[in-house]
Amino acid sequence: MELPEKRKGVEKDEGEPRKSLYFLIKDFCDYTSAHGFGRINASTHWSRTLFWSLLFIAAVTVMTVQLHTLYKKYKSRPLTTLVEVETSTSLPFPTVTFCNFNAIRNDSLQAAMESGKMEKFRQLLKFAQNSSVHLRKRRASDWNPVATASSTLESLADDEEDPWENDDDDDDEYEGDFEDPSEKEPSYLKSEQMAVLMAREERKFLSLMGHNFEDMVLSCTYRGVSCRNYTSKFWKHYWHYKYGNCYVFNSGKTDSGSDAPVFKSNKPGPSHGLTLELNVEQDEYIGALTPEAGIRMDISTQGEMPFPMERGVSLSPGYATMIGLRKEKIIREDPFGRKRCLQDVTKDAKSNLYTKHFGVVYSATACKESCLAYNQREGCGCMEYRFPGNDKRICNILDKSTMKCLSKVQRMFKENKLNCTYSCPPPCREEGFKKSTSFAIWPSEKHEPFYTASLEKENKSLLTKDGSHRKNVCKVQVFYEELNLEVITEQRSYELEDFVSDIGGQLGLWIGFSVLTVAEFLELFMLLLHVVIKNCKVNRMPEQGHEPEQRI
Repeated sequence: MELPEKRKGVEKDEGEPRKSLYFLIKDFCDYTSAHGFGRINASTHWSRTLFWSLLFIAAVTVMTVQLHTLYKKYKSRPLTTLVEVETSTSLPFPTVTFCNFNAIRNDSLQAAMESGKMEKFRQLLKFAQNSSVHLRKRRASDWNPVATASSTLESLADDEEDPWENDDDDDDEYEGDFEDPSEKEPSYLKSEQMAVLMAREERKFLSLMGHNFEDMVLSCTYRGVSCRNYTSKFWKHYWHYKYGNCYVFNSGKTDSGSDAPVFKSNKPGPSHGLTLELNVEQDEYIGALTPEAGIRMDISTQGEMPFPMERGVSLSPGYATMIGLRKEKIIREDPFGRKRCLQDVTKDAKSNLYTKHFGVVYSATACKESCLAYNQREGCGCMEYRFPGNDKRICNILDKSTMKCLSKVQRMFKENKLNCTYSCPPPCREEGFKKSTSFAIWPSEKHEPFYTASLEKENKSLLTKDGSHRKNVCKVQVFYEELNLEVITEQRSYELEDFVSDIGGQLGLWIGFSVLTVAEFLELFMLLLHVVIKNCKVNRMPEQGHEPEQRI
């Protein structure tokens, strides 16, 4: 009779752990701070139990969706832009570059042609003078300006093929972007041909033929101090493919590449900036090739490559132009480290054409232009005339197959198939200027006699046929409107602490979870683990003590 009692005792011991698990969970539902468990446990009717269970499941589902959305937001690392205005007592004055719209003086060109040095220019000018007459009759005749120009310039390069051969070797995919040279305006072709011819000549020789500093600059003052003389303290010179001689003020470098002092402004207003009076020398313009008259001016930071054609300001003769500046600083963020912006701007020095030839620092514009030039040379065997380089092969703009190839490369560049956009991100720290311009007639009618007298004292006569200076002179003032620095900063708008805070908000909103609630669940897990371990031990003990009793 002892055996059944013992078995009954064993069954009792085995049931106690199982009941303990149930009572632990039931007791947890009563005291936990998490919402829903207590209502489910306290419900006395199955309908209430079902209602609260479904409501709890719905809350957990919505919470899970919200947490997934927050996680995706955190992984995307969104950015926000902050704008701050800092007041400064002084700011570095920008680099000011100006060029004449006319690249080569007419008298220098005529003298060179008479000496037989620039016969190709003579042919181009002859074509340009006759083209205006043919242009009027173009629609009524079969005259082709490109055919004429092609015959005129057929000796530009010995290794160039027939402009109209190899038409069928190009991809049809890029036919829509191809611009047939025969359909372009003669005035555009003349300008392009002029630039090509200049690109083939030596720059030192062309620089002597361009507008020189002494003739162009009638007056120059910076904060009241004269900068009229061309010295390395104030000025630097370089040759532009379209505008010829360009003069750079306050570049921070000399023509030899050594460092030069950078001027600063400690007061706003025109009297504390740069004032220039310039002579555009319209009498020396090549009329057939230079339709505009005036000055092209670019404003940039020290060390940056100026691009007067792409982002410059035009100054008209007979006007005084005031350019007010506000300096801005952009600080970009690269949250994923995927070259959204460039931290080290010195890495581009070897591959950047403008850094090689002009010694400038990195800029996204110069980098993209260099990338395009390298792809043109690789795909077409030549580069456009506008890119720097002494050993480059210049593309013939009248060669139809070459133009198709350039159009194809340009299309790929626009569609980012050349990877130039990724390879040329903007710098993570960049400075620039916001410009505002205003104009006034200069010199005024009453002031013109006094201005004429001042020029005569300096043995300079700029009077035109109508007896006025306004067709030749212009004035420009570059200055800071305010000594404020606008700092535009990008920074991550959703950090880890924001993500954790939002997780807590979602848990608390839908199921009432908090950090202490998590501690309650950890406590429950430890208690359940303890009961399971204890249950395993109890299950082993009867097996070890049961076999000897059967032997008795």
